[in-house]
Amino acid sequence: MFGKKHFYFPHAQFLYLFFLSAHQLMSQNLSTISLNDYWNFRPSSTLSAPNRDDMGQQMSLDGYNSGLPNSMINVLFEKKVIEDPFYRDNEEKLKWLENINWTFEKKFDADTKLMSAKNSDLILKGVDTYADVFLNDILLLKPNNLFRTWRVSVNNLLKPTENILRIEFKSTLTKESFFNANSFVEYPAIPQNTRIFTRKAGFHYGWDWGPRFVSAALEDVHLETWDQFKLEDINFKQVSINSDKAIIQAQVSILANVSTTADINIRFGTQTFTEKKTLQPGINNYTKEIIVLSPQLWWTHNLGTPYLYDAVVDVVAPYNNSVSSRQKIGLRTIELIQEKDAKGETFYFKLNGVPVFAKGANLIPLHFFQERVTPKFTEEIIQSAVESNMNMLRVWGGGIYQTDTFYDLCDEKGVLVWQDFMYACAMYPNDEDFLSNAKEEAIEQVKRLRNHASLALWCGNNEIDEAWHNWGWQPRFTPDQKDFIWKGYENIFKKMLPEVVKGYSNNTNYHESSPRYGRYDKKSYTEGDNHDWFVWHDEKPFEHFEQHVPRFMSEYGFQSLPDWKTIESFTQPADRSLQSPVMLLHQKHGKGNSLMRKYMDRQYKTPNSFKNFAYVSQLVQAEGIRKAIEAHRKQMPYCMGTLYWQMNDVYPVASWSSMDNTGRWKALQYYVRDAYNNMLVSPQVEKDSFKVTLVSDSADETDTEIIVQVMDFYGKTIFMDGRRAQIKSGAPEIFYGKKLDEILLGYNPAANFVIVTVIPYNKNRIERTFFFTSPKDLVLPTPKSITPVFSTTEDGVLITLRSPVLLKNICLSTNEIGWFDKNYFDLIPNRETNILFKTKSKIEDFKKSFEWVSLANTF
Repeated sequence: MFGKKHFYFPHAQFLYLFFLSAHQLMSQNLSTISLNDYWNFRPSSTLSAPNRDDMGQQMSLDGYNSGLPNSMINVLFEKKVIEDPFYRDNEEKLKWLENINWTFEKKFDADTKLMSAKNSDLILKGVDTYADVFLNDILLLKPNNLFRTWRVSVNNLLKPTENILRIEFKSTLTKESFFNANSFVEYPAIPQNTRIFTRKAGFHYGWDWGPRFVSAALEDVHLETWDQFKLEDINFKQVSINSDKAIIQAQVSILANVSTTADINIRFGTQTFTEKKTLQPGINNYTKEIIVLSPQLWWTHNLGTPYLYDAVVDVVAPYNNSVSSRQKIGLRTIELIQEKDAKGETFYFKLNGVPVFAKGANLIPLHFFQERVTPKFTEEIIQSAVESNMNMLRVWGGGIYQTDTFYDLCDEKGVLVWQDFMYACAMYPNDEDFLSNAKEEAIEQVKRLRNHASLALWCGNNEIDEAWHNWGWQPRFTPDQKDFIWKGYENIFKKMLPEVVKGYSNNTNYHESSPRYGRYDKKSYTEGDNHDWFVWHDEKPFEHFEQHVPRFMSEYGFQSLPDWKTIESFTQPADRSLQSPVMLLHQKHGKGNSLMRKYMDRQYKTPNSFKNFAYVSQLVQAEGIRKAIEAHRKQMPYCMGTLYWQMNDVYPVASWSSMDNTGRWKALQYYVRDAYNNMLVSPQVEKDSFKVTLVSDSADETDTEIIVQVMDFYGKTIFMDGRRAQIKSGAPEIFYGKKLDEILLGYNPAANFVIVTVIPYNKNRIERTFFFTSPKDLVLPTPKSITPVFSTTEDGVLITLRSPVLLKNICLSTNEIGWFDKNYFDLIPNRETNILFKTKSKIEDFKKSFEWVSLANTF
């Protein structure tokens, strides 16, 4: 969808992520000087590859010049020292690089303005991870946390010319080995237990959907200078909000180094407030109450408009000393409702007093190497969520806190964010240094994100409570060791993090651990959120999802292979088989391939090629997850959320994702778009009856026509019926029902299917096909030759298809970069269907590589 190669995006575009954040600063008193250009990256000592076959060429000790953001592995790839780390088995060949110390060095001059500034601070972001920072051979900092911003004064340390900023990165593994050797216990973790000592992204150590690359990296370095004062912090705290009135406290913190008078100007929407204040040296706090009458509320995109107010703070002092901040603020209330009821305890979100059924996915980092994530790619990921009718994304705790751009876009596009703190699948240290470091990280991230309307929840960790109680970790420890480890858990997740959220957030709820209970605990289906992995890990059939519905499903999933074009991009022809060494390396789950095949054999005939196996694997995944989504939505309001695992990939791999690492939509993403529609159409057979259930998330009652048409695979209509109905938001209702005998009229169910068409008044029609038996038992006709008709539109290429027989799950593909607005669908016999391929490619180039396949072509 967004490009065919893994390493497509130039690193310079990433600068937008830092400088165009939600909190924009402009000033005549404060200057920001980027130091991101022209760095030298080199190994800290003499080294060569353990095997010359592992490297394209020997590494130069003189290093390599490039810009930030960057990682050492990415620099080596840019300079053609190593091949693409994602290609074939290069991941294995590059493991030795994680043991190396690296030096990043920058030379720069300081102009007269910089030298004369009364205050100069050096600020570093994304320091990954253990490093010593020197300026002109003076040690300034020893960063040890990827998730913190590091700031230090460099007053009187700068020279007019040839300043040298040097960052010496220490091997993460060496540091962790030292900590582990001196630890009271060997903490349990998946993967690699020693990672728990380091505050860096857990997925860097390898996960069951990603590679392992533990390398030095740096996101942004800049100098900030100011003379009299600067804005230290701005918070728009929403005190109370309803449809009549919103009360907001603008809390402004100003750091001054002189006594001066200043005008504090605040503009919120169309209102402007000005007040003169005397600033004293040190921190000056100012609070202004703002009342907005008949406020326009922020809603998720499926429930209303995600309206954002402009919020501007200007501080102006004599002699043109000023500083200004601009933000976008959405007014809303968001609550996590956990109340006892007859069946257990609720778990749902209420937005502006309205219960919201959460429809979405878990989001892992957008790329393994964050320097490759551009604002454009970030926007396309979130736009894919919007186009898939999602209203919530869970930022998972084994990755990273996302960029400012990510949260700005969620605000703008109306997508709620479930935000994990960065802890996953491990027990963490219980010493004072670790807790202090972790607390500073938490305070910084909570303050950074608290003004975002999209922020719905802070969650302490991913699966740690469940792991400690259910993953068999405890027997290896003595009672004293168990008490010590659990005390560390309580200190972080029951004390420190909830206290930080309470003290610094804008009334955002805190959830200790996801899931609340382990999956073998019966309460996991009656209280809290649930991670249901009985399907997949325990090989339960997809019908398990229908039989076991929790209050809120925050994780579940099923694997498939990536798009065939993506497979071609990281393999050679000889690699393209399920059990080849290269494909096995790009399958990170020990039983992944066998489980995909086992589930496929239950429902589908054996594909006749590896290419078709990849295609059918996506159908198995899509059908299974759609079954789960429909089961969850049909149990509303008992169940009030479904977030499948996972939306995206960090590199090309067989995984649970609905989009592969290039951004190409798998079959699941197309199925999700329909299953998350505000109007869900769910046909099913119960015993001897055919039924259609409708679920509406729309705020208003909808006048709807339902048409049920039974057709054979050659286009002959056997039965047609219809009715009108008023669809209300909330609890699902069965709006159509007939005995099977009444709609099949004696015809073979394996050779017929149902088209259910729902036509809501003044809205787009919704269509769903339904088959009476599993795909392996369908009597599908031999696909006939079809001649696509292509035409050019403003947005790309329009493809018109028509077939004399049913083409089940037709999949369209091309080598050109772009996106099909419809794919993996059932092409109805004798009906013209139009598909738009959004692209900038020429129609002639598109036609050359255009292909299609349907299920009947695969056996």
